Amino acid sequence: MNPASPRKQTIHFISRLATASMAATLAVIALFGFTAAPTTRAEAPEKELKVAGAIPLNTELLDKMEKFLSSIKSDAAAKAELVAGIKGIRDNPNLTGEAWGSVISAKCPKTVEIFQASGLTPEEFGKAAFAIEAIIFADAMAPPGDKDNMAKSEDKAVAANATFVAANKARAEAVYANFTILGL
Repeated sequence: MNPASPRKQTIHFISRLATASMAATLAVIALFGFTAAPTTRAEAPEKELKVAGAIPLNTELLDKMEKFLSSIKSDAAAKAELVAGIKGIRDNPNLTGEAWGSVISAKCPKTVEIFQASGLTPEEFGKAAFAIEAIIFADAMAPPGDKDNMAKSEDKAVAANATFVAANKARAEAVYANFTILGL
């Protein structure tokens, strides 16, 4: 019987100089990465700023929006009319608050009556809902340490609206949530 032959072993040798060189390279890359990172906050896109500042948000407006939302829920005919009226525009990414309101005004007379009883126009409601949406989404998309990004905007209307939404966060989010399910 033949004795088992020893396995050939290959030793991979990396010199200390090569190891030190790789470590230094990684350190330089990491250091450059941290220093090259932007130190200024990202500004919201101009389109979103325009939407966020389209109408002054205030407590009275939120009250009217809540009144409309509770009234439309209790009127099945107006709700059905609204669902049918916004069916074609629902997924349009270029839809504005004004356009949303114009469609409602043109196609939904029962819904317009509820808006009037609430002291609000469909256009005002649309602008306000879209402004709240823009502010909520901008805050959600902001870097972790940079919340209330729109509140720091140079546009005074946007900054005021963002500050208002932050101060009335629960109500604003509830109004927006009810707006999003309005046409379902």
